[in-house]
Amino acid sequence: MAAQCATDSDDNPLWQYALTVYAKPGIAQHLLLGQDQLGLDVLWCLTALWLAEQKQRLTPALMQQVAYDEWRSNMIIPLRELRYRCDKTRDAALRNALLAAELAAEKRGIALLYAGVEGNNDIVPVENCDLEELVQRNLSVLTDRGQWIHALAQLCWKSNG
Repeated sequence: MAAQCATDSDDNPLWQYALTVYAKPGIAQHLLLGQDQLGLDVLWCLTALWLAEQKQRLTPALMQQVAYDEWRSNMIIPLRELRYRCDKTRDAALRNALLAAELAAEKRGIALLYAGVEGNNDIVPVENCDLEELVQRNLSVLTDRGQWIHALAQLCWKSNG
């Protein structure tokens, strides 16, 4: 995930939110740590944070997003794996091209997630809930790693303050 031009049809409020949050100090590194060490999906993590800001709860039912799952399996993961196999020095040009393709695939992935959650009947609106608590609830649908969740929540609050 990295900043991209928001000029095509995949631009949406979730994409704009993801760009903003991902750019905040420490958040990208923490999300990538979750991806690389815990097997978490960064795009779902960003979606969980966005839903919390929208006062909506992420549920396992809402995570049933076949179009996104197929896109992730067929495009995002293979591009990432190819990029990881490139030598940073010897294959720099190819690695950069793969990174650009991976980021474009992630942008499309965010568009699929947004389409899958926006107006979905499985959305659970939450009234009178503390934002930090809702963030932690949403992220706990993705992982049971409480320390990782707490650290991400703290990074979000720190960058908002």
